[in-house]
Amino acid sequence: MAISCPLEGRFDMTIDAKGRLFFPAKQREKLAGTTLHVTQGLDGCLFAYTDPQWEAFKQKISELPISKNRKSMRYLMGNSCEASLDAQGRITVAPKLREFAQLKKDITLVGLLDRMEIWDTDLWNEMNDSLTSDDIAAMLEELNF
Repeated sequence: MAISCPLEGRFDMTIDAKGRLFFPAKQREKLAGTTLHVTQGLDGCLFAYTDPQWEAFKQKISELPISKNRKSMRYLMGNSCEASLDAQGRITVAPKLREFAQLKKDITLVGLLDRMEIWDTDLWNEMNDSLTSDDIAAMLEELNF
């Protein structure tokens, strides 16, 4: 059974010079007591998984033969860091991950089906603005919608 993400939608946030990512109050409530596993994602963002999502992901990837999972395991698990919300509702993003995703100040968090993506807002806007309605229609068609 798939474990859904506690957040859905897009949230604009900030990250400070120490790499602390501030969650809005309503999202903080949904993530209270949660440990996040943050790792390099695709397209220049970071992926963040809750404990149950991370365990489900690890289980799924471990079922593949090593000939098929070794590169993805190195990329995703070898670059992962745990992050827990502090009393102010922040997580600290590791410097190597901040550098990878070019996180400066303005951050966009996107809640998806099984994970959250953490984007530099400028990169998120650039990626989002590059999509046309024809691109989206083609993607939906591939999914048989």
